[in-house]
Amino acid sequence: MDDKKENLLPSPPSQLLSIDEEIWKMAEERAQEILWIIEPNVLSEENRKDVIDYVRKLIGDYYGAHVRI
Repeated sequence: MDDKKENLLPSPPSQLLSIDEEIWKMAEERAQEILWIIEPNVLSEENRKDVIDYVRKLIGDYYGAHVRI
């Protein structure tokens, strides 16, 4: 029975570990690339604040209440 369990592994554990580390490194590099692309800047922050103010005004006009976010 133990022989069958060992045969289910696609490769030796040491080889699996190195593949996992390589994939993890690639994932971290890709995540960093994405963060560099979507990094907030002055214009995006102004747009975000404009959207929040607009939504506050919509809710406030509809319900007649002040909205705090």
